[in-house]
Amino acid sequence: PLLDSLVTSKTRVKLLLKFFAHNNSGYLRALAKEFEESTNSVRVELNRLTEAGLLLSDDEGKTKVYRANHRHPFFTEIRNMVSKFLGLDD
Repeated sequence: PLLDSLVTSKTRVKLLLKFFAHNNSGYLRALAKEFEESTNSVRVELNRLTEAGLLLSDDEGKTKVYRANHRHPFFTEIRNMVSKFLGLDD
């Protein structure tokens, strides 16, 4: 699929699907558990996506919670790609 060929990191694809398919938020440990991946590999990708401005993070107590940045210039395009990937488009 296109998303897999554009994005070489499987973890990054999972994060984009998680955050851009629905208005999901998530935190490191829960995401690592959900994806059955190490917290380190998930952390690296969360940091990359946050640095790119695609994700925003907020501190809720001692936990950093991530969500999609709706104001990013490519938000709509990424959401559309994710929808096509998941077969949600008509």
